[in-house]
Amino acid sequence: MNRSGPLSLVLIALVVGAVGALAVVNLPTQVGWALAIALLPIAAVLLAVLKRPFLGVLLIYFLEYFRPQDMIAPLQPLRLPFLTTIAMFGVFIILVIRDPNRRLIWSRQSTTLVGLLAFMGLSVITSINNYWAFQYFRGMALTVILYMLTVNLVDRRTRVRALIGLLVAAHIFLCGKGIVQFLVGNRWGTTGSVGGNFLGDENDFAMALIVIFPFVFFHIEESRRAGKKLFWALLAGVLLVTVMLTMSRGGFVGMSATLFFCWLRSRRKLLGAFVMILLISAVAAIAPSRYFEEIASIRNTDEGTAHKRREYWLAGMRMFAEKPLIGVGPGNSPLYMPRYLDLPNPDTQWGRAMHGTVPLLVAEMGAAGIAIYTILALQCLGDLRKTLRYGRRGKGEGARFARYFGTATLGSAIGFLVTSSFLSALYYPHIYLITSFCVIGLRLSSRAEEEEEER
Repeated sequence: MNRSGPLSLVLIALVVGAVGALAVVNLPTQVGWALAIALLPIAAVLLAVLKRPFLGVLLIYFLEYFRPQDMIAPLQPLRLPFLTTIAMFGVFIILVIRDPNRRLIWSRQSTTLVGLLAFMGLSVITSINNYWAFQYFRGMALTVILYMLTVNLVDRRTRVRALIGLLVAAHIFLCGKGIVQFLVGNRWGTTGSVGGNFLGDENDFAMALIVIFPFVFFHIEESRRAGKKLFWALLAGVLLVTVMLTMSRGGFVGMSATLFFCWLRSRRKLLGAFVMILLISAVAAIAPSRYFEEIASIRNTDEGTAHKRREYWLAGMRMFAEKPLIGVGPGNSPLYMPRYLDLPNPDTQWGRAMHGTVPLLVAEMGAAGIAIYTILALQCLGDLRKTLRYGRRGKGEGARFARYFGTATLGSAIGFLVTSSFLSALYYPHIYLITSFCVIGLRLSSRAEEEEEER
């Protein structure tokens, strides 16, 4: 379906016309005409997606990361990310059916993720609270669908760069939002919340910035012109400053590990060290004094939130000890936290997050979940190893891109792993985005290597 075709145009026109007419006739005059007019850009987007389904993938990521539905109240009940993902999945199925030359890309990770989805579906029956287990199963189903769309439709270097560009732009936009909220002031004295879902608080926000940071940093090295190097260095500085303004201690640890990795894997260590010093110096120069006080409090593990976090982790271990095979069920650990806590007034801790991805995994999915995610991690590491090996040995633009993309993806994974030690990030999209990048990197590097051998 490379072209929309006259039938698609007629169908879109009929649907838009019918819905617009119904809106004008049945709704108040101003509301009806406003809705009818709004259908025109919606139809244009639909037509563009039918012509180039890859644009539909970009639209999903736009909705997930820019999150206009969080800022525009009338959009909130529409559940745009859900509807867009389902619609794009339908378009993709039609693509596969109508085009006999299109191969469905099914990687090892696809099998593992479908296994995870099947396990979570079974957990709906076995969990103590079936409702929340189902909600998390439904969310994971959408995540797996987006993963499948990404690995199948982001199939060229230009498309990978477009997706990375969109993600970077989204995070810079969120940085602007967070910085403004910090300067205006709020009761937390931080960037505050910049969105819902996986951007629910400052710690979540810091982790999202850390995950995207390696793709920005290694662009400095990849760029050939001084102007582009400066541009990407400025973006890296914005990300660093915003992570600092979140006042997240976990973000500090995660960003420190990510910066060290970026310097370690930099091909020009001296230049990399110089850029790092400039970025860190800029952050230190504008950091408020209470930021350093907040970071210094990491050492106080027997008091405050650090003490509670340790108790939550222990509660996760107790849940695992009670149900070691399949855990208490997805989304169930916060509901039954008081039962497993050793704190004064444990009933006040109902609904608390685990504040650690590994304790959350063992508590909610048990040994079965540990096995599934271990397999997924090993598969991704294997793909990255092959991608980076070609990046080192190959020649030309394909090898250069493989080196950049593979190194940035590895840095993103390390940043996520370190930062998620302090957050309940098991169901956030970062794991699955990184997984899709591992698959895409291997496919593109293998294709480039084959073309190189043919020449």
